[in-house]
Amino acid sequence: MKRIALDVMGGDLGISASVPGLDRYIRNCESCDFVFDLFGNEREIMKQLRTFPAVEKQLYSIHDTSDSVIQASEKPAITVKKGRGTSMFEAIAHVANGKADAVVSSGNTGAFMVLSKFLIGTIDGIDRPALVSMLPNANGKTVMLDLGANTLCTSTKLVQFALMGRAVARVLLQLPSPRVGLLNIGTERSKGTEELEEAYTLLENTADIQFVGFVEGTDITNGKVDVVVTDGFSGNVALKTMEGTVKYITDFMRKEFAASVVTKIGYMLSKRVFDALRNAIDPRVHNGAPLVGLNKVAVKSHGSSDEIRVANAISVATNLVTSDFIPKIEHSLAGVHSEGK
Repeated sequence: MKRIALDVMGGDLGISASVPGLDRYIRNCESCDFVFDLFGNEREIMKQLRTFPAVEKQLYSIHDTSDSVIQASEKPAITVKKGRGTSMFEAIAHVANGKADAVVSSGNTGAFMVLSKFLIGTIDGIDRPALVSMLPNANGKTVMLDLGANTLCTSTKLVQFALMGRAVARVLLQLPSPRVGLLNIGTERSKGTEELEEAYTLLENTADIQFVGFVEGTDITNGKVDVVVTDGFSGNVALKTMEGTVKYITDFMRKEFAASVVTKIGYMLSKRVFDALRNAIDPRVHNGAPLVGLNKVAVKSHGSSDEIRVANAISVATNLVTSDFIPKIEHSLAGVHSEGK
């Protein structure tokens, strides 16, 4: 049996989303070949198990960390020294020590990245892991990184992200030669920061990569490229802007269709189309960003995750484990050189 370590205390909703999310994953799993180690307040976990018996059947162990949680405002660097004993630290350490195959947390993103790098370690040649997500586009999916783990990036790190993104697209999307673009404020060669210009030159001269040049925000969803590379600051802003836009559109449509009898009838006639649209763009369905570049599987769930988001993040983790993601990524990244810093 494969095992997943779940930080049930992380995120805005904490255990009230984590355990129901795990229950949702288990109930929707056709063949659940995983057991789960839960990290958090044991008393609260036991109380939740009375409501969600499916979780108890798949439970391997409970690790009591009481109410010790890394807060959203915590400085990531401090957590290496002071994070021991928290639900996030102990869940990651559990994987690092070989007692579980993957870790999932909705907690502090910076802390999750720092602790994962410190405890689990990175693949040879990778300086820092990157948060990766697969977003829907006109033709399928776009691999995008980094989404918040590294706010400042050198040109060398951007090149590493490009190689990691290419590896993810090869392994998960089964694309032999993914098209890679570098996110910028324009497609012209002369635009962008010094780091972007340097990364462009490096990628132009990198063998075995189909680099298409600079791309803009609109190219994330139009299918022009398979991989979009950016620093964590820009990637996180872009992702949350997309999520906000989706929420605005769905809320607007809901209000308009409820405005009159005529619009309600129009909605009923088009319900299948609108349901398909909602499912395609719902950010909760696409939740779960793996930290690529680590020696083990670590998946970050959105900080405001509800049970749907948590269930999907767990699904991402289990899929990565069953697909032998780490060995395949290691093979695809063989020969990548670090900055030596």
